[in-house]
This record gives sequence, structure tokens and C-alpha cells, in this order.
Amino acid sequence: MRRMLPAVAAVALLAPAAALADVQQVLLPGPTPYPTPSPPLVTGGAPPWATLTFKIHSSTDQRVRSGVDGQGRVVSVRALQRLQLTGTGDYLIVVSAPVLDVRMAPGSQSEPGQRRGQILWSGFSSKRRLLASDAKLRPGPVRPYLPLRLEAQREGDRYELTVTNATTTPEVAFQGTGVPKELAALLDRTRRDSLARRPLRPAYVTINGAISQLPRKARISAPLRVEGRLRFPSAPSTASGGTLDGRTVRFSFVLGDRQPLTRRIEVSGGGEPKLHLEARPDAVVRGLTPPRGAGTWSAGVARNPLPVDELLERLIETRMELVRSDQFQGFLSNPDQFGRDRTVYVYETAAAPQPVAASTSSSSGGGPLVWLLAVGGSFLAAGVALVTWAHS
Repeated sequence: MRRMLPAVAAVALLAPAAALADVQQVLLPGPTPYPTPSPPLVTGGAPPWATLTFKIHSSTDQRVRSGVDGQGRVVSVRALQRLQLTGTGDYLIVVSAPVLDVRMAPGSQSEPGQRRGQILWSGFSSKRRLLASDAKLRPGPVRPYLPLRLEAQREGDRYELTVTNATTTPEVAFQGTGVPKELAALLDRTRRDSLARRPLRPAYVTINGAISQLPRKARISAPLRVEGRLRFPSAPSTASGGTLDGRTVRFSFVLGDRQPLTRRIEVSGGGEPKLHLEARPDAVVRGLTPPRGAGTWSAGVARNPLPVDELLERLIETRMELVRSDQFQGFLSNPDQFGRDRTVYVYETAAAPQPVAASTSSSSGGGPLVWLLAVGGSFLAAGVALVTWAHS
């Protein structure tokens, strides 16, 4: 995966005795590093590797479907990944995932192969090529990296569904004396990128004097836009946290971005419902809204100066939140360091599946190279460049 040095470490490498310099240029969060190793998913054993010629690029669209039981626990996971290649040349792609079974998804122009913990692709792309896989994953290893935690309870005729943003993680942040005008301009730039759904661009901030690490780690979360419905056998009598429409209770909210990380939907009557919920990593909107009704941060700060430490803290934390949101856009790996990723997470009521043994066989539909990978990947690895797994 792509990684860059954290801001504090980067400053230490700028020059000898950088912490004592009068003026320093400090790298802000974004577009990397990601604060945790996963997502994208990783599995044990040999690291995944792939090759794309410099003429080939890829973007992904993913749909992760989680089946949940009556208590909201994830009992099954399927991941549909559509890799769109553009350019001409050979490709060899390994997608790391705890895969039980994988098959070609509709529209795919090739068939994936499989080995333990990996989905395999190999072939030749002529200008454009779509690689689409439908993979059944082991829920145990995947469950900790899904963005939502659900909990359902019933007491008498009262049903309660709790939806919690599970992307929260601690992150190191720094403090120092910035320049108010520059901080406001950087907040405006970050806001424009966020609203346009663009990945953050690398940016530096000027710090006068020494910088230091904040005594406590910041707790950051990816903003998640959640939309869902509960379908009951009969019409409930009341509902809170959602809108009652006949036998259906609909709900929509954002978890994070200066809003609660947990929401509850409470329903009286109606029987046992069926759930359908979709969650998408979202932009930072509230956290980057200019102060006091101003159109921009630059205008707001010029009109009513704000404490410099508050401006720097807001800039760092919102950029961390956008990095975290971007991380969850790619649940399965994209071999292109600069490729676009989009992921939708779906949660639906499902019965607990019967135990299934993991398959160790490989599909031959991906061509001879995939077959060779399945039986002798360690020998081929010596002739293939190891590349950094990335996501943007």
C-alpha cells in the first residue's frame, strides 16, 4: 500500500535541527498515509503483488454485501469488484482477500483465478478491458474492517436498531504557530476538494518556530452517508429515528462530520423486520463550513480573526477525516497507485449460512499464467517487480 511519512517525521527529515528553525514547511495529511493497514483487505502469507505497465491504468467500483442475522451480526460477505483497465499491454493482478470462492461477474471480459487468500487476474488489455469478480469472503476476517456496526434488539413489541460508525481510529497530530491567512486558504482548498469528491492534493503548511506532537491522539472517523429501510410484516404503530410509511420505516443520516457516530431507530409493533441498508464514504461538509456565515474561510478569518491553533487543528483533523473516508472507498485493492475507487457497503437481513470449507483450487479461465501462479507463484515472483499496493 502507499505510505508517506507522517507530518512530524517528515519535519524531522527536512533539515538538521529542523525543530529549532524559525520557519518550517510541514507536510499536511493527505492523500496518504492511511492510518490503518486495512482496508484495503490484506491476508497473511506472502505479500500480494502485481504488474501493470506504465501505459495501463485502472479504476474500481465495488459493492460489498454483508448478510446480517436478527441481532445485526454479520454472517456472510460477498464482494463485487469491477476493475476497469485503460491502456494497452500485459497485466498480472493479485487482489488480497480471505476468499472462499470467486467467479466471473456479469460483463467481465476475463475469468478470475483463485489461490488461498487471493483473487488472480492475468492477460492482455487492448485499450480497455473490464475485469469483474464476484467473491464470497470469510466473514470472520472481514468483519473488523467493515465501516458499520449494527445491533438489533427486541423487547416485547418494541424493536430497536443501532447503527454505529466503526471507522474511528486514533491518529497522531501536531501543533505549532501557523499563519492565519495561509491556514484559511488551505481550509478553502481542502473544502473545494472535499465538495468536489476529489482526492486531497499534497500540501504544506508554514509553521513559525518549533512544532510538537499533540499530547493526545486525535480520534478520527470517515463520514458515512447511510440510507436504509426496515420492512415489517404488518404496519408498526410508531417509529422514531426514521419515517413510517405503511409497513416500511425509512431512515437516512450521516454518521460523523461533526454529527453523532451512532443513531437508533426505534419501532413499536409490526413484527420482525427485514433490513436493507447502504453506506457510502462521504465528504467532510460541516467540519469545513466557513465560520459565522462567511462564504469562504479566507473571508471569515479576515472579517473576524480566529485563534491560530484552532485553525491549524481544524485543518489537520478534517484532512485526516478525508483520508480516512478515501481509505474506505477501496475495500479490495486497486493495483493502480493513482486509480479512482468507489465502494458501496450493503447490509441485508440474511440467514446464517452453513459452514463451507475454503476452496484451494484455482480457476483455469484466467489463462496459463494464473494456473502457474496457483501452483508455483513463489518461483514466478522472482521475475516480477514488487509494487506498492495503493488506493486513492
